[in-house]
Amino acid sequence: MYPFASDGDVIYTQKADSIKKGDILLVSNPLDYNCNNPRRSFSRCVACPGDKVHIYHKRLYVNGLLQQSDNRSFDAKILLFSSVDKDVAKNVYHLLPNNDTIVNTTFVLTQKQFNSILADSIIKNIGQNTLPNYLYDSNLYPFSRQFNFNKDYYGPITIPAKGLKIKLTAANYLFYKHLFNYGEKVKVEYRNGDYYVDGKKSDTYTFSHNYYFLLNDYVDNPSDSRTSGPVADDEVLARVSSVFFNIK
Repeated sequence: MYPFASDGDVIYTQKADSIKKGDILLVSNPLDYNCNNPRRSFSRCVACPGDKVHIYHKRLYVNGLLQQSDNRSFDAKILLFSSVDKDVAKNVYHLLPNNDTIVNTTFVLTQKQFNSILADSIIKNIGQNTLPNYLYDSNLYPFSRQFNFNKDYYGPITIPAKGLKIKLTAANYLFYKHLFNYGEKVKVEYRNGDYYVDGKKSDTYTFSHNYYFLLNDYVDNPSDSRTSGPVADDEVLARVSSVFFNIK
C-alpha cells in the first residue's frame, strides 16, 4: 500500500458501517472462500456497487472519468546518463542510483513524483513500465482468455450491486462464475443449452450482495481485485482510519 503504508506500520481500524471510494479496507481474500483461515489484506476501494471500472495504460477510470490520486504509485524506469542526472535524482528527488556508471534503474514513484520529473525536464529519460495491451494474464479475474486482461489493461467491468439482474449468457457465466461461487454462494450450471441456478432452470440471475473493487496503491502489485475479483460486502472486515504509528 505504499505510499500510504509500508511493512512494519501500525494502523488503526474501525467497523466499516458504510464504504465509499478512497477508503482502505481490511478484507478476506475472495480466493480463499473455501478455506477455514482465509488470508486477509488491505486495499483501497476505488469503485462501489454499480460503478464501471477500466484500467487503461495503468490509468484508472471509473464511470469513464480518469481518477487522479497522490496515493497511487508504480514502477518507473529512469536512465541517468550524466553526473548531473544522478545529482538531481539523488538530491532533488531523493532517488538513490546504485552505482557510478550509466544507470538504468526501476524506481517506485507516485504519480506526483513522476509528473514532477517529467515537467522538470532535467532528467529526460523516464518512462512507466507498462505491459502491452495484448498480453493476457491468466492469474487475473475472471480467469478467462476471452477477456484478455492484464494488470495495466484491465476491464471495463461493471461492479455488481445488490438487485442487479443479468441475463445468463456464455460471456456473463464466464465472467461472474467466481462471484456466483464465492459471494453469492449459489451453484450456476450450464446443461443441455440451459442455465440452472441451484438446480432451477433460469435465464437470468439477480445479485444478492453489493461488491467493491479494490486496488493497491502500488499498482504494479495486482494482489487486489484484479487478482481476486470484486469483494462482497460481507467479506469487508474493517476500514482503516489512519496510520497509528510508524516504526521506521
